[in-house]
Amino acid sequence: MDERAPATAPAGPADTVADVPAVDIPSEGPLQVSRSTHARALVIRLVGELDLAGAPTLASAVTWAAEDSSDLPLVLDMAEVTFIDSTGVRTLLEASQAANRPIALLTPSTAVTRVLDLTRLRGRFLEVDDLESADLVRR
Repeated sequence: MDERAPATAPAGPADTVADVPAVDIPSEGPLQVSRSTHARALVIRLVGELDLAGAPTLASAVTWAAEDSSDLPLVLDMAEVTFIDSTGVRTLLEASQAANRPIALLTPSTAVTRVLDLTRLRGRFLEVDDLESADLVRR
């Protein structure tokens, strides 16, 4: 059974709440991942550490986005990522290719922006402050 449904909610302030309830992705590592569909974007929310242990969980969520038939952009909510290492950075780069759609980072944490700045990769990702800005990454 497909747990995704077409988004029908009107655009506006309600976009900060999932139009389709979030689904947690099983993880045995220090990264919790959930995915949801909003009127303006497919959203993957990351909480915790994006490292060697958490990378496969993010990759699994990106596969969900790649298989989605909508033209919605993919937004990675990274506000609660507390740590990211080189494996996490590599997974972000791979996600941007594997998702088969535009990708943006929603309010990336200081831990994320610091590592992306140090690796000079911050400019590879569009950063947005809210889901309304996600329209900027539509195909």
